[in-house]
Amino acid sequence: MSRPLCILLPEIGVISETFLRWDACELLPRGTVVIADPPPGGASIRQRPAWDTDGRPTLALTPIPGDPPPSPERMAAVADFLTEHRVEVVLVEYLDFADRWLDVLLKQGVRVWLRGHGVDFSARLREQRWREVYRRYDRVDGIVVPSHVAAEALVALGLPSEKIHVVRYSVDLPTIADVSRTNSSGEVRCVAVGRLVPKKAPLLLLESFRRAATRNPAIVLDLVGNGPLMTDVRRYVDEHVLASRVRVHGSLPHADTLALIRSADLLLHHAVTSPQDGDTEGQPLAILEAMAAGLPVIATRHAGIPEAVIDGVHGRLVAEQDVADMAAALLDLAASPLERRRLGLAARAAIEERHSHDVARRILLQLLGLTQTSNDERVGSR
Repeated sequence: MSRPLCILLPEIGVISETFLRWDACELLPRGTVVIADPPPGGASIRQRPAWDTDGRPTLALTPIPGDPPPSPERMAAVADFLTEHRVEVVLVEYLDFADRWLDVLLKQGVRVWLRGHGVDFSARLREQRWREVYRRYDRVDGIVVPSHVAAEALVALGLPSEKIHVVRYSVDLPTIADVSRTNSSGEVRCVAVGRLVPKKAPLLLLESFRRAATRNPAIVLDLVGNGPLMTDVRRYVDEHVLASRVRVHGSLPHADTLALIRSADLLLHHAVTSPQDGDTEGQPLAILEAMAAGLPVIATRHAGIPEAVIDGVHGRLVAEQDVADMAAALLDLAASPLERRRLGLAARAAIEERHSHDVARRILLQLLGLTQTSNDERVGSR
């Protein structure tokens, strides 16, 4: 059977990479194969995978200590897999991962597309080695990025603008029945979702929440995510006696995270440029999922976030590090259910128009030169 699309990615099943699952399982459902080349000790190796490829033909290469370049045997295995399934297009996830397979793929006679994500346009571009690597990507058929900020960074590097395409992340659109905000307790339920890493600034988010919560006893917070800052997060909650107001959940299955989002009143997200390595966000899926559920968003003016959230239209935006302004925005919206509803309805409409799966699928398949037939098979463009 011809399966014209291959998703080539580092790891299968990383809980924070549900956007990769969509590419692998939903973009061209019956016309996709998957190749994974995981690093030693990667998230999918250390932890139980959070998702799989749902039965699609998969070549999962074995991690090798030291993560050396692909050997001739691994190159041959990949080439044979692509030939077996008559792959026409390979979509490689992450620009910094694409380098190790670029020359191999270009020799296979397939169309090669790359899809970049947050770290690709921030921390990596601070390193001369990666800037030189990225300049090699003028040889591929195209590069997909999630925001105009990311596209501009690659053009500034010298890559051809005609090969760079902005395709925004997409999310599920829940029905009204899936969104439940019946809340007889009088609480204003906030939710924050993200890995506990410097660029997500969980301590700044907690400080913003604490300042608002001292003035409004109805505000509570569900904090979802895990990572290297978890110890600091728990210490902050304990030291400020917030345990009755802040529920620290750690990592949750995606369905449970969505349930929390869809039952909340507000989403908080305090992204910053990481002081350690300059890493930034791409366009956080948690923000899009909250908007799809009709939640207003309080977030920072950071990377691609302002392209999704317009201040005063879909929520409130504040400067990075400005905990006072974020606290003020939280107090304002917590006190006004009508304003939350107005912003939430506009947020939902924006997702329907710009971030639905149908919109993303149509744009991506057109770029890749693939279309769908009624039974989800493919028709190549050539």
